[in-house]
Amino acid sequence: MFNVIICGVVKNTANYLKQNIEQAIELGSKCDKYKIVIYENNSTDNTKSILASYAANQQHIHILSEDIEPETIKKKSKIWAYTKITGSDHPCRIEQISNARNKLIDELQKPPYDDYNYVVMIDLDSKHYLVEGILDSLRLVAENRKRVIYANSEKYYDYYALRSAHSDYNLFGPELMGEYFWKVMASKPLQIDPRSITLVPVYSAFNGIGVYAREVFTSHFFDALLTPAVKTVYEKIAAEHPHAYNKYKKILQGTCPKFIGGERDELFYWKNNSGFDKPVVCEHVAYNFALLNDGCEIMINPRMLYWWS
Repeated sequence: MFNVIICGVVKNTANYLKQNIEQAIELGSKCDKYKIVIYENNSTDNTKSILASYAANQQHIHILSEDIEPETIKKKSKIWAYTKITGSDHPCRIEQISNARNKLIDELQKPPYDDYNYVVMIDLDSKHYLVEGILDSLRLVAENRKRVIYANSEKYYDYYALRSAHSDYNLFGPELMGEYFWKVMASKPLQIDPRSITLVPVYSAFNGIGVYAREVFTSHFFDALLTPAVKTVYEKIAAEHPHAYNKYKKILQGTCPKFIGGERDELFYWKNNSGFDKPVVCEHVAYNFALLNDGCEIMINPRMLYWWS
């Protein structure tokens, strides 16, 4: 029985929001029971009014919406722009997205959601995604509730969340590779045949859709900073792929010349990166590494296709 929470975070996504919500309703209608939960903050386009309209007319849709004062964001932010180098003065987007996803996790702990057994997290700014691909992933998670499944694309795009052995540099993100990551990340594109029936194991991914057993959201939260799980899994990656580690050892152990600063340990120098004043980690990487430490399997389903806007 698929009792499914379909959820996502949005901000200024009015251009694609209606069609994405309609597809979420279509997905829910093919499950035994469903609830759509969307968190939004600080939108300045028509996003808020679209969400309010759906909330007023759809019993299956629950909207969490707020406006957070800039000074509150600044006070609570742990990561800020590397102003001295970039000239920018703003909070870290990845940290703000991580915080928003954690608002969803907080909501899912509440009693109204006790009888839902699966979570589908979707970025609701897509051109299109395949509902049948999500249903296929739900069946695969039902076979093994320690399995976490992410989306594919005809042209894979979400390299920031990807940690995979298909290319050496995809094993390590900008928190270790610095600006080199952004220069080479798509030079050997990940191509997974959407006709394949074989799940692709990875250390981390997202690519617009994640399908989870609900219980994986009971003990972990998203993060944009180094966590014990991030360090532990990267140690494992280095041990399992010594060729890649040795190939990039100078980069992995060296500083980032563009954004000076970071944190050193025996294997790595964790670099300030991507225009920020701390070693920023993609929130999906931090979350997936925590799940790996809990014995989960992280997979890409070739048939669960998502087209990013």
